[in-house]
Amino acid sequence: MKNSFSDIYCLLQEIAWHFGDHGINGECCEDLSMAEFMALKAADENCELSIQDIGNAINFTKSGATRIIDRLETKGYVKRERSLTDGRVCCAPVTAKGSHVISQITNRNTKYVEELLQDLEPQVIDNIKTAMEILIKSVQRKDIINSKGL
Repeated sequence: MKNSFSDIYCLLQEIAWHFGDHGINGECCEDLSMAEFMALKAADENCELSIQDIGNAINFTKSGATRIIDRLETKGYVKRERSLTDGRVCCAPVTAKGSHVISQITNRNTKYVEELLQDLEPQVIDNIKTAMEILIKSVQRKDIINSKGL
């Protein structure tokens, strides 16, 4: 069993390498770092997320998230606005340019994954998806526990 955990860890490293941000200047996705892409994606999924909530979504501190939002705003992908429901809170809704780059990156990478897995049986693809969802939920649960100091 212990070897299985080591094997899973090594496999995750391989996946991270092949899908990660090892491009020119650490760019994974157009002119975005992986952290910037994940923050942009979180903001796109909910335009009312505060900068702190975006940081929580990607497991960054508020100051770390602020620096990422600063870079995304400079690139024209988000625009800081006061929350409509609470004027004390600053949100970073995604601009049309940001939505376009998310779609472009997602479509390109989805096509890549489709090409990689196209020869597999549908049930095998479903099993891969299920296993990855379980792993991600476990990581997210652990992150929540760690962030609350439990």
